[in-house]
Amino acid sequence: LLALMLEARIPGKSQFRTCFLSPMMVPIASIILIWQVLFHSNGVVNEFLMVFGADKINWLKSDYCMVVIVSLFLWKNLGYNMILFMAALNNIPKELIEAAELDGANKFQQFVHIILPSIKTIVTLNVILSITGALSAFEQPFVITGGSNGTATYFINMNNIAHTSQKVGLASAMAVVLLLIIFACTILQKLFFKYVYRNADQDDEVMTREER
Repeated sequence: LLALMLEARIPGKSQFRTCFLSPMMVPIASIILIWQVLFHSNGVVNEFLMVFGADKINWLKSDYCMVVIVSLFLWKNLGYNMILFMAALNNIPKELIEAAELDGANKFQQFVHIILPSIKTIVTLNVILSITGALSAFEQPFVITGGSNGTATYFINMNNIAHTSQKVGLASAMAVVLLLIIFACTILQKLFFKYVYRNADQDDEVMTREER
């Protein structure tokens, strides 16, 4: 949806693109340090909330620390995903959109029946990369919270077992299990999207036969 908005003719589009794409140029270590400063007990976020009468929150040492990690993930990865979607949107033939408008299709119908089937490959790729990336998350929660308050990911637990408990064999087995989980998730996602886009695939086959 953000990619569609930034492809539309709106004022300040270039500035919005810069805001979303700038995190890609910043090293992850720098972003983590920025987030620690922003969400410190005496940080900018608490100062902003206190203006509206809210109490100070210890973001990094409470149940709210997951909010910090999720917001960091979103801000860091949003620009990369949006570039993929914007590239896919630019490859959609304008003639299809214009023909749909002449036939009376509204924006929602254009999105469901033309835009979404046309970018199905990028949607599938993004979902697979996002889920596999989430399963293998390590740097952000490890540096920000050290895995405390329920933020210990699979990788953090595996690291603790290997280096703290010195159970290298068990950690190696966990790595193999994670590989199998990612492999299974990828296959299930491909089957799911193949089912979702079955009508679009049939239309592609019909168009290919007509061209031949």
